[in-house]
Amino acid sequence: MTKARRILVGAILHETNTFNQVPTRLADFAGRYLLFGTEAAHRQLAGTGTEIGGYLQAGATLGWNMAVAVAAACGPSGPLTAGDWAVLKAALLNAEGPFDGIALALHGAMVTEDSLDPEGELLMALRARHGSQVPIVATLDMHANISDAMVEAADAFFPYRTYPHVDHAECAADAAAALTLLMDQAKRGMGNTRLTRSVLVRPPMLDAADHGRTSPPGPMNRLLAQTSEISGRPGLVSAGLTIGFPWADVPEAGPAVVVTVMASSPADPLAPAMELAEGLWESRDRTQLDFPDAAEAMAIAAGTSSDTRPLVLADFGDNPAAGAYGDSPNLLRAMIDAGLENAAFASLADPRSVQRAREAGEDAMIDLALGGTLAPDIAPPLHATVKVLRLHDGRFECEGPVLRGLKVDMGPMALVQIAGIRVVIASRALAVTDLNLLRAVGIEPSSLSTIGLKSRNHLRAAFGPIARDIVLVDTGGIATMRLSQIPYRRIDRSIWPLSPADPSRKLENAHVFDTAPRSEERPLALHRHAQGG
Repeated sequence: MTKARRILVGAILHETNTFNQVPTRLADFAGRYLLFGTEAAHRQLAGTGTEIGGYLQAGATLGWNMAVAVAAACGPSGPLTAGDWAVLKAALLNAEGPFDGIALALHGAMVTEDSLDPEGELLMALRARHGSQVPIVATLDMHANISDAMVEAADAFFPYRTYPHVDHAECAADAAAALTLLMDQAKRGMGNTRLTRSVLVRPPMLDAADHGRTSPPGPMNRLLAQTSEISGRPGLVSAGLTIGFPWADVPEAGPAVVVTVMASSPADPLAPAMELAEGLWESRDRTQLDFPDAAEAMAIAAGTSSDTRPLVLADFGDNPAAGAYGDSPNLLRAMIDAGLENAAFASLADPRSVQRAREAGEDAMIDLALGGTLAPDIAPPLHATVKVLRLHDGRFECEGPVLRGLKVDMGPMALVQIAGIRVVIASRALAVTDLNLLRAVGIEPSSLSTIGLKSRNHLRAAFGPIARDIVLVDTGGIATMRLSQIPYRRIDRSIWPLSPADPSRKLENAHVFDTAPRSEERPLALHRHAQGG
């Protein structure tokens, strides 16, 4: 009887906004999940639309003996503390082998207090511990900032292909299939050489393809169709696109392409990688950076429409899914001043106001200074007299499709009324992606006229079917798309859109990294930053 292959599995998912001044701790992972060990992962994540859910299902089909060392996911926020990162990293590095393969779920845009590239360092450490013949595959968020170290250490990456991200489990299944292929290759014996060859290309830009949205369709859809065609070519293991995360002040920030072939294949990954990078570069003209502000959004809300479905206003400048604070009342203030009726706003991260509401109790009238505590220069507090309508523990299960089946914990919440607007105040800053957040406090979203949300594109998967329109609103904040106004210190300001693009130069300044050994045929230029030598 063939012995079951033993697979090390882990997920560490955190997207870091380096302009967020509040450190992230392990306790913050409780909003999504923080699990150690296979039993805990099975109990909470089996059957969910998460990457671990996808790995567990694939592993069961393939007959793997899976050891889940850690499954940790946190809403985007500030840099993770060094000590807490050490705990998560140790869970994977100290897992007792030997293993036939390693399957990971990483975000790709994490920053810690002591590292600008912790995921690259983790992958390098796993490679050093397990050797070149234990294949390592990883899923990535579409908004990863991919480093050379990540590509040097891992055998293949599988970024999400949807935004809103609804294919976490599917990407894990693809990674598992590739891992099987690579383990078969390793079994044939490859000495101490790499199992794959990968080429990474980063065009000189901070955003692309309208931030990667795929619903409603945009320039990313065409690029992904091109990527899918390339992935099916002989000898290729994977081809993926990432859009990058521009609110991380790291040298690697920005869109990227990674194309991987088997090391034994004559296929050359450089040409298709450059082909896809050219597509990213050419998508600049279809990448929106200028959005309505709060006043313009209110003018849209005041317009008449025969469509009675709700208008959704997405306050993405303070979007927690981009690591913003989630406590800006700027959009809510505008909604109140505009006299909107039959409206709701969700959610404002303000644990002190939640506590005040809990102390006062349901039906109480109280004065609150809502939000505006973490960046009052951008978003001052909103002073209002509110009626406490409902108190809630903040726990609910997502019905999907973004986090289908996942139990979310927003911390204690309060629903309050201000004029014609019901406002959800939460203890944790998490982006709104699921209708069940509003339903948890007794609001049926489809019955509203206007809904203000702390979110950007993820909300479309759930709210799109019930909305007459979705308007993205840039009210300011540390997730603004006014990228040229962000005080970067580590990013080369000659890249687009921090500087105007010269269309004649195309990809002359692209960063290209090739894991193949350098030779006369593969010059040093493929192993360095083209920008700055």
